[in-house]
Amino acid sequence: MLVASLTPQAQAQAQAQAQAQQAPERGAVLKRVILVTRHGIRSPTQTPEALKANTGVTWSAWPVPPGQLTEHGRTDVAQMGTFLGNYYHALLSEGGRACAPTLFVWADAADTRTRETGNVLSKTLSAGCLQTAASLPAGQKDPLFNALASGHETLEKQTVLTTLGQTLPPDQPPPKSAQTASAHLQSLFAPQGCGKPGGVCFSAPAQLSWKKGAPHVTGGMALASTVSENLLLEYCQGLPPTVQTAIPPADNASAGTAPQTSPANPDQAALVASVLPAHTYQSHLTRRLPAIAIPRGRYLADALTSLLSEHATPLPNGDTIPASARMVVFVGHDTTLDMLATLFGLDWAFTDQPDPTAPDTTLGFELWQDAKGLPFVRFVVFHQSLEQLRIGSPVENRVDSGQPAILRSALCPDTPKVEKCTPAILARSVYAEESHLLQKPL
Repeated sequence: MLVASLTPQAQAQAQAQAQAQQAPERGAVLKRVILVTRHGIRSPTQTPEALKANTGVTWSAWPVPPGQLTEHGRTDVAQMGTFLGNYYHALLSEGGRACAPTLFVWADAADTRTRETGNVLSKTLSAGCLQTAASLPAGQKDPLFNALASGHETLEKQTVLTTLGQTLPPDQPPPKSAQTASAHLQSLFAPQGCGKPGGVCFSAPAQLSWKKGAPHVTGGMALASTVSENLLLEYCQGLPPTVQTAIPPADNASAGTAPQTSPANPDQAALVASVLPAHTYQSHLTRRLPAIAIPRGRYLADALTSLLSEHATPLPNGDTIPASARMVVFVGHDTTLDMLATLFGLDWAFTDQPDPTAPDTTLGFELWQDAKGLPFVRFVVFHQSLEQLRIGSPVENRVDSGQPAILRSALCPDTPKVEKCTPAILARSVYAEESHLLQKPL
């Protein structure tokens, strides 16, 4: 992997060698990559008063208002951008031409944190040639990232409520890892909370309601999901811990996650790893539910399959993504990654990061061409470990040198006769999935 001391020429040579080693097969050439990334570290979206009201505890103070990208978050985003720029150096370079038009970045305009993350990535990926990400006007809802919020799609109430009702039966407990996470949070925040009227209770039954055209799930596990994510963000930001405890070995093992590098605060890192299963479980129940994820994410899914097919791909503002862009980056949220996981039949987990959609996690759709000229798609995911996010270290400073995980899509063929996932096969599979749920004509 590249290091900072390499000259530009040495970097290019090393990267070309690395790409040759990473090719799926001999003679394959990488033609384009589309990256979908989560924004950097942000503060909790709730106010400090709301956090205290929901948990009974005063949380550590953040240096920015609720829901905003932090300066530390920008540093981590820049590290990821630098790594991705090096990793795909051969793709971004164009015969040594300075500021070649090979990069295009589009950020969700709805939130400042996504626009700012897009700006940081634009600068680092282009070596300063591109200063800002493109987007809709600030604050406008973008159908690429959430077609429900933008009003381009609506949910079918009965289908969603029926499906959620089946996944949230009162007599079916959550998996053991989520139960352990919930119990741990209970002991940390309100050991006696479940026995008091109106007390903080992380095992309270789930309550399902419908408001403003969308389902709302409340209850103990929903609270555990939010609280565990806030604890992760707090740890990654390097703030004093709101709650702290030494984690018994059994609890730490049950979390299934252990940092590969020495954590700055071992007990706190283990605490975060032990409670994140609540967040992952809740995300799979709701964000990855096909009845929600497909209408929410179909516009972005269609844009991705169009780009992989090398078709002209329109944007919500009426522009078209430049045909010269060999790297296209979409900057969204953890919910963006969750909905694409559903739409493309993907799943992943990390051994050194308890949150599969942690800040800066980047899902990649690589378009390759084999030696015979046949195009095919490979799915990858890049991430930063829990400790890398906390200390802001280079992505390559890891046991695996920052290499992405290669993913398998459930939508792609897996037979002796047809092994490659071509853009055409992928587009048909995604469209069939959308048609089945949204009742579109095939």
